[in-house]
Amino acid sequence: MGNMVTSLSLEEALAKASQAGLIVPRKENNQYLKVSYKGAGNPISEKWNVKIYTSGSVVCVDEKVLDDILDNRVGIVDISKAVLQCDDSGWGFPLCGCLVGMTDGERVETAVVDVSYFQPPAFDNKAYLTEYARKGLYLATKVFGATPETHRIEICTGYVNSELRKLLRSRGFDVTVVEIKGLLQDTLEDLFKQYVRKTIGVDLAYDPKEIKEQSGGKKAIATYYYKVLEWGKLNAPHLLKTGWQSMR
Repeated sequence: MGNMVTSLSLEEALAKASQAGLIVPRKENNQYLKVSYKGAGNPISEKWNVKIYTSGSVVCVDEKVLDDILDNRVGIVDISKAVLQCDDSGWGFPLCGCLVGMTDGERVETAVVDVSYFQPPAFDNKAYLTEYARKGLYLATKVFGATPETHRIEICTGYVNSELRKLLRSRGFDVTVVEIKGLLQDTLEDLFKQYVRKTIGVDLAYDPKEIKEQSGGKKAIATYYYKVLEWGKLNAPHLLKTGWQSMR
């Protein structure tokens, strides 16, 4: 972590943030877990979380938020800057690559991380994270013309965004982890479906969030997943994300 403190002072800071309504405790059935918190929603996203284990190790979705809690800087943003939002689509889809999308609130632009980055040997080196970050930085700086002086960036919590967060911050951008909804999320799902249809010639892409809401759980998503996986094995094995352990 960027701000090393003793576990006691960290726990005190988290407890204080909880009392202030910034984060809320999470109950988990894990004997090795000492404390667990997630964001309360505003200004810290509910997708953010931190866990402290009895061993003293700390696992956190976004360490900058933890640093802000420790330094009492939570929620401090420069509202004079324009906002870009960033999200991904296709990360968990077994076929094709994935999209990185960005919006300024009016238009949505995307870039493709090719499926080859999700296949050995590139996958084994997590090259997909580097490529995703490179494409995301390109969208921000070249397509939208963003600079640290003019823009701040809101980005989804997903793991595939982790290197992009670091890269943008290393370039001086103010990056906040949030739950992406609305224009970008809806448009990105539609654009991913178009990308898949254009790539394989069949309309197989699905929105996991939509299925979960309509069908009531992960079992329904798994049904769609394995349907696509079986189709890919028979018709387009070269387009499968074979880096995933479940496909090996």
